[in-house]
Amino acid sequence: MKNHLLKPVLYVLKGIILFSISQISFAQAVDSKRCPQVYKRNNGNGQRITQFAPNISPVSPYFLNALSSNFQGVFTFSWADPIKFPPVVTKSWIRDSDGNTRLDWEFGNNLTGSPFNPPGVPNGNQVSYNFHINNLPTAGVILLELTDPNDGLPICICSYPLTNGSSTDVQLIGEENLRVSSGSDGGLESRSLGTAVVDQIFSKYQSGNTPLSYQRQPSLKNYRMARVQGLNLDAFIPNENQLGAEFTGYITSPVELLEFTNAEQVVSVDYLKNANNYATLFATETSGMVYEHSKYVCDRLKGAEVLAIDSIQIGNYSLIRSLLSPPSGLKEYAVSFSVGFNPNTSEFHLQSAWLLEDYQAEEKFFNFQFWSAEAKVLQRMIEAVVASFESLGTLSQTVAKTQPGIFISKTVRKLNDPSKVELTIWNRTHHTSAKLISNSKKNESTTEISMEVMEISLPPMGVHKVEWNAQDYAETSLELLTETKQDYIYESDGLWSYYLPKDAQVGLFTINNRNDLKTKEGAYPIWRDVSFASSGSNYATVYKTIRGGGTAVDLSSYEYLNFEAAGKGSLTIRLIKKSVKNFEEHYSFTVPLGASMKQYSIPVSSFRSTDNPQPVLLNDLVILSFTAENQGGIQVQLNAIRFDRQKELVNTNNQKIQAYPNPFQGQTTLVFESAFGGPMDLNVFSIESGNLVQSLILEARSGSNSKVLSLDTNVKKGVYIVRISSNREVVTTKILVN
Repeated sequence: MKNHLLKPVLYVLKGIILFSISQISFAQAVDSKRCPQVYKRNNGNGQRITQFAPNISPVSPYFLNALSSNFQGVFTFSWADPIKFPPVVTKSWIRDSDGNTRLDWEFGNNLTGSPFNPPGVPNGNQVSYNFHINNLPTAGVILLELTDPNDGLPICICSYPLTNGSSTDVQLIGEENLRVSSGSDGGLESRSLGTAVVDQIFSKYQSGNTPLSYQRQPSLKNYRMARVQGLNLDAFIPNENQLGAEFTGYITSPVELLEFTNAEQVVSVDYLKNANNYATLFATETSGMVYEHSKYVCDRLKGAEVLAIDSIQIGNYSLIRSLLSPPSGLKEYAVSFSVGFNPNTSEFHLQSAWLLEDYQAEEKFFNFQFWSAEAKVLQRMIEAVVASFESLGTLSQTVAKTQPGIFISKTVRKLNDPSKVELTIWNRTHHTSAKLISNSKKNESTTEISMEVMEISLPPMGVHKVEWNAQDYAETSLELLTETKQDYIYESDGLWSYYLPKDAQVGLFTINNRNDLKTKEGAYPIWRDVSFASSGSNYATVYKTIRGGGTAVDLSSYEYLNFEAAGKGSLTIRLIKKSVKNFEEHYSFTVPLGASMKQYSIPVSSFRSTDNPQPVLLNDLVILSFTAENQGGIQVQLNAIRFDRQKELVNTNNQKIQAYPNPFQGQTTLVFESAFGGPMDLNVFSIESGNLVQSLILEARSGSNSKVLSLDTNVKKGVYIVRISSNREVVTTKILVN
């Protein structure tokens, strides 16, 4: 009887054990954290995946949301190595040929259901997924978020060209580099700081633009051994082991921020894996209010695109997470939050909000910004910081704002009219309209703010583009509102500033907007005109970052630098590139200045470097600088500066050659000014016949030149025209031969 009673119990226990074992297999983490190298796409060929990979639990949301109808074909991904536990697809974006990106589908947030089934049973290094045709066009680029089904955390974003359904291998679109941005570049320009950032960037290049070398940075391991414990910002830095055994941390704190932001302490750590920066912590201490520069605002200024905004749960705390696509490098999952406290208590208040004004005031704040290419790593970083606070006292969340329903994903200046900025607005609500409020500072010389309100129509649950008239304004804050404020971005064209040697004094520094903003189609304007004067030195430099935040710009398709200038002495123009280390090795060109305004059209190919014999490549221009040199004080006026694909004809009708003596016999000395120097043709024409009677090539220098002209013995008496010219300028005079 006892044996009969034991049998059901044993069966139950066996079932529990088997179920537990099965759950262990289902809980297996994805075993490849990298994007598949290639995929094949087959449309409508009758294939259908019904048996899924062993790490897809039958009770998981991925299994339960598997397609049961309307499947159209199969994506087959290939990794470099065999894979047993593959990821699931949780988001897909479509990018068209014009570079427009839309979030096409998000798991659990799409009325038509998942366009991707969970992965099928792997075959070596290949795994197949069913897909739904309505979500997948046949041209453009598809971006896929691959997620670990075990914990629901994204592991990577992968980009591939879309095809029409052929079985040809399609290669992964590789990133420019395999790293995220460093903490040494973090936390700036979410609002105006005047010229502080511009001056910092110029000083960096002037002193030698040395790339960040982790070998010269303090290691996190040594830093942790020496730091103060307890309620100190340093005490909340996650160690490498909390991220993973393969990580090494380096201190990259940009301490210069303490000079011109509200940060009282700053610490940043770059966490490296396989020699690439894979995750970053940037933290500051402030008083009274949170740190006033946020990553998601700052990065959009620098050209990044917001691909998604959602919320994540860390224990009892709800945090806003964004996914940013920078101009180069890996996509970055980013989370920001602040913890407020009174230093005399052990109560801590966690606050998470998209807008800075939604944070509540506290006596002290520790402000944290995290970003990583892998959401799993991001999660570990945040959990480590939260655990540190909980170990020191009571942590509660006092502000938990949800992500914005409407936001500006990216901004781009229009190429055919650079005075206009195109805003891409994602509307994830049923609102059909919104307001765009701009507060603009017209130039660097004024404190006056110009406000404009723009009513815009929005498609509900869609993406819309809005054209905003940025004109040639220096700085603008843009607010996007419905009934309440939804989003905020900061726009800057890049600012003018100046550099003076020690003991020199500024006499004049005035920036003026232009009344006529029309530029040739395709030209790249360096907005606003500058007037500058100084005393006490024989040189001074005015300079402008090409874009806000000191972002490098690719201007390699432009062949000429055109501008108007007047002043005293000479003017050296430098093209300051991100890739050049030594300041004196930047490519430069020198022109003479005159009292009256003169037009210049300098071929980019004429710029020379003292170190590099190769022609300049404007693929990473950061700053354009103008150094005026003159004994007895500096005066310079610069107008209408722009890069162009065509040369601007230089007006030299009022400039002539002086001939001494004239009339003459045999030879005379020609004195003339050249704006550019270089090889020039000297031609002598007979007025009587119009024929060319003598020709030679001379090497002119920029500025004043003299040339002895010896006429051939067969040149008869009479009046002749002397013409000295290049493809950029021409000067003439009449001579009389006795």
